[in-house]
Amino acid sequence: MKLNILKAEVIFQTTLSLGSLFYILVDYSKQDQASDFFIALFFMGVANLLGFLIRICTVASKFHRYYFFGVILFFISLYAISSLSINFNIDFEIYFMGIGGILFNMYYLIYGFYVIKNYPGE
Repeated sequence: MKLNILKAEVIFQTTLSLGSLFYILVDYSKQDQASDFFIALFFMGVANLLGFLIRICTVASKFHRYYFFGVILFFISLYAISSLSINFNIDFEIYFMGIGGILFNMYYLIYGFYVIKNYPGE
């Protein structure tokens, strides 16, 4: 049963990520690309958070710890970049948020497939 829950969660996360990517690529010609990108990234982040809670309750893995502390470190570094920046370079902060969000989503998907592949069984 736990393996089926994990598979459903990974399928949902992958579908959401591919759907968001497809939406961004289809609406590439619009002027408000950045807002569309961050809206899609927000929905992926919320889904990753809910899926992370499901993964924690379902199976124990060392990758949970890596993901959790990585996200905490990411937000601390984002805060440090934005608050300690003397010249207020907003473009760097936005690129940092976008690239960091994509990399965390990719890590989340990859470690989901890894956990399913190496699931010890029931």
